[in-house]
Amino acid sequence: MKKMITRTRKKLKRLFTTFIAGIIIVTSAAGTYAQAAPHSFGIISEAKSTAKKGSKFSWPKGPSAKKLSCDSAIVMEVSTGSILYKRNIHKKHYPASITKILTALLSIENSSLSDTVTFSKEAVYGIERGSSTIYSEVGEKLSMEQCLYAIALESANEVCLGAAEHVAGSISNFVDMMNARVKELGLKDTHFNNPNGLPDPKHYTSAYDMAVIARTAAQNSTFRKIFNTKSYICAKTNKHKVTRYWNNHHQMINGYQFPQYEYKYCTGGKTGYTHISRSTLVTFAEKDGMQLVCVIMKAGSPKSGEPNEYTDTTSLLNFGFANYKKYPLNEENSDINSNLFNNYDSFFNSSKAPIHLANESAVVLPKGVKVKDVSQTISYNNDVKLKDGENVIGQVTYKFDGKTVGSTNIIYDNTETTHLDEASRDIVNSEIKEIEQNNEKNASKHKILSRFLNGVSNIFTKIADFVKSYIIVLSIVLIIIIILIVLIVRMKSDDDKIGTGGYRSKRGRRQHAKIQRERRRELSGRKNKRRNHSKHYENKTPKKSNDKSSKNRSGKRRGKTTESFGKNYYNFK
Repeated sequence: MKKMITRTRKKLKRLFTTFIAGIIIVTSAAGTYAQAAPHSFGIISEAKSTAKKGSKFSWPKGPSAKKLSCDSAIVMEVSTGSILYKRNIHKKHYPASITKILTALLSIENSSLSDTVTFSKEAVYGIERGSSTIYSEVGEKLSMEQCLYAIALESANEVCLGAAEHVAGSISNFVDMMNARVKELGLKDTHFNNPNGLPDPKHYTSAYDMAVIARTAAQNSTFRKIFNTKSYICAKTNKHKVTRYWNNHHQMINGYQFPQYEYKYCTGGKTGYTHISRSTLVTFAEKDGMQLVCVIMKAGSPKSGEPNEYTDTTSLLNFGFANYKKYPLNEENSDINSNLFNNYDSFFNSSKAPIHLANESAVVLPKGVKVKDVSQTISYNNDVKLKDGENVIGQVTYKFDGKTVGSTNIIYDNTETTHLDEASRDIVNSEIKEIEQNNEKNASKHKILSRFLNGVSNIFTKIADFVKSYIIVLSIVLIIIIILIVLIVRMKSDDDKIGTGGYRSKRGRRQHAKIQRERRRELSGRKNKRRNHSKHYENKTPKKSNDKSSKNRSGKRRGKTTESFGKNYYNFK
């Protein structure tokens, strides 16, 4: 019993020592964390501030502002208009020569490439000294195609004025055309006051507006071809008797000055620079079927080192291609369009279906997100006046996690081969009204469900934020609790051992009796053998003795034992 008590005391000492050592280790770790805590909590608070409230999905984050030289930047997918990166996208800046993107687009749309442009005195001398030029002369004649290459590659300011006069009759009229297109595109941060982008207080734009203009221009095949040309040979003119060679100034297209900045996915773009605007840059790039446009405003020049306009653009385009993917959609293979097109099976099963989506229908999603996770909203133009040919009768907008990831028009083709009769048109109109009513009902249900899910999500988000904020403290508490549980279990185990080995149970009494027997054997030093009764009572002739007292004693002894009645006593021989 004393040994068991001694053994228990030793175990308690070991457990106590382990507990003290654990407290010392945890305390030292907490001290180390306390020194690093301000920095760690700063990171957590920054992440919380950048996360969208109530958003379950973590959207990819582009390069940090410290790694960029520009003041404003945007990356937009061309076909859908989805924004993949943005920074100060509505801040107004002087655009410089990227203005010429709209100048070239309007010139292409309102003239023929074979048109002859004759340069006036106002056009030739209407630019600042030292600005970009191909040194055109008064009365010089260039084709519109030559003018466009001069604008795109050499950024010739006087050629912009000459083309503007040819298209609109005067520079002021052309500027009115530019601002009318801006209004048509729904842009609110832009106003142009000249066709070439030279500094003017009334000439400004934003990164977002410039991306929309560039996206519109990219839909024109002539524009894409000219603005992706590395170099151009201009033939002799009536004023210039020698052939001229023009190089594209965009170093990501043609790195004749800075070859390290050439970008193999680049498909076009336009540079810009003035002392006030600093470097501005528009760049188109395409990879894996996805075309992006990147706009940089007020950035550093490559002559000043890095980061600069080209390193900024390369980083942003690489971010877009690495984190996003384009998924084409159509009525045949798209799950998310099932609600729209199942209502018009009789019309869509035909090879000449009168109702269809626009040719370029797609969504741009972060990699890893499935198309089935996208929701769609359908809107119809109730006041549309049908004309011969294709008519836009509605629009489908695709959203994921509250953000627009694509949109497309619903087209009704009103040609003779696909003409709907009055009865069929009534069916279509009734189906449209039914879909609109169902959408309203589903929207109300979805709103209630969204509120509930957002409430639950906010609770779990707060719990997660608390755990993240106090992870070290919670770890310390958890370790202490585990140590206490281990101590309690060990002590309970020792108590059970003491109880089963003592007199409190039947097993304990048996064990104690066994120990006592072993101890008696050790003390006596004798072996426990059974007595051989048959040998003890062999038939022997008893010795005669005159001692009567001894006879009486032996008789008495035999009389007290059961063996006295054995075989040897009666001697049956």
